[in-house]
Amino acid sequence: MDAEYLARFRERQAYETDRAAPPPGFPTLPPLPLGRYTDPEFFELERDRLFRRSWLYAAHDSDLPEVGSYRLVDILGAAILLVRGTDGEVRAFFNACRHRGAPVVSGGCGTARMLVCQYHSWGYDLEGKLQRVPDERDFPGLVKEDLGLPPVRCERWGGWWFVNLDADAVPLLEWLDPLPRLLDDIASSPVRVIDTKTVELGCNWKILAEGFLEVYHARTIHPTTVAPTLDTRGTVISLFEHGHQNMLSPVKEGTRGDSRETLRTLEHVPAVFREMIQPAHGIFPNIISPLDARGFPFLVFWPLAIDRTRLDIIWFAADWGDGELPGKDVWQKRLDRFDVLMEEDYRNLVPIQRSMEFAAHGGQVVNYQERRIWHVHAWIDKVIGADRVPEHLRVPDLLADWVEKF
Repeated sequence: MDAEYLARFRERQAYETDRAAPPPGFPTLPPLPLGRYTDPEFFELERDRLFRRSWLYAAHDSDLPEVGSYRLVDILGAAILLVRGTDGEVRAFFNACRHRGAPVVSGGCGTARMLVCQYHSWGYDLEGKLQRVPDERDFPGLVKEDLGLPPVRCERWGGWWFVNLDADAVPLLEWLDPLPRLLDDIASSPVRVIDTKTVELGCNWKILAEGFLEVYHARTIHPTTVAPTLDTRGTVISLFEHGHQNMLSPVKEGTRGDSRETLRTLEHVPAVFREMIQPAHGIFPNIISPLDARGFPFLVFWPLAIDRTRLDIIWFAADWGDGELPGKDVWQKRLDRFDVLMEEDYRNLVPIQRSMEFAAHGGQVVNYQERRIWHVHAWIDKVIGADRVPEHLRVPDLLADWVEKF
């Protein structure tokens, strides 16, 4: 986020603050079909043709700090193992022995010198190659070179590792474009995971995610947490290729109230970004991050069922080297405050899901401030393949002319 980008933000902030209507030429967006949140066929299309073909966040470098470090993650019910090999590279595999499918690690994380099947003790090295077969004489014709752990596409952006269940997927950085170019200062700043929380909520994953794609609700849902801090009238929204988007809200001076100015700052982030702007970046399809120069969370949304979502909240702080986390008490204050904010968002989720299931209203009305929501839905259909989406549930890309090019 360089000086030119910031200058353009200020110009756009002034426009947003002063406008009396959406800009000339902005299209009227028809209601979003409710079936996109309740239809079983559409839900399966999302799981099979969106999530199983998208780059999905799996781990951070700090989760895998040394050779032999491993982490087991649940990606749409698939147990995916990430492990740092002897060459320092991180690889991903299905956590399934090639003999009869038993796991080769148990527990969420740890370190190992060899990955050993929990059932019959077949052993794999840290690069996934089969090295040891007990009673190998009983397997005539066995070729160990052909029986490595089943690999999963695994690539990195900065210190973040993503996986993709589609072996033919485009490279990660191509999928993320233009975010790696826009957020190079964030990605190149050393950070470390300091807190992780998981909650399950009784709504479709998009209902939950959409609450973080707009600030239209800030004054009613967050009157004492968000509303006093952000100038929502001056919020600047940008739509990008590949379904990504962001939302930059001016911060009202002196309203933070959580002592974050005492915390360690990310190494490469410009000073103006530290205090004056609160960004929220959407990484398609299922990450939203309210980035902050003094540490920030990834909110990662996972569809468990058509009306059930898992939310992972992973907090990153500037890497401090050895010893205890600096400003631990201040950090706890920030985390507690964020929990209060999230609880405010959670309260409406189940009622919204129920109203959609019973068609209590004709469709989701989306306004200019909520255009990130339309953009995400249109890209969901693009990735699935619009011809595969039932016609009455399709969302056309009406905002293609409003996508910013970099």
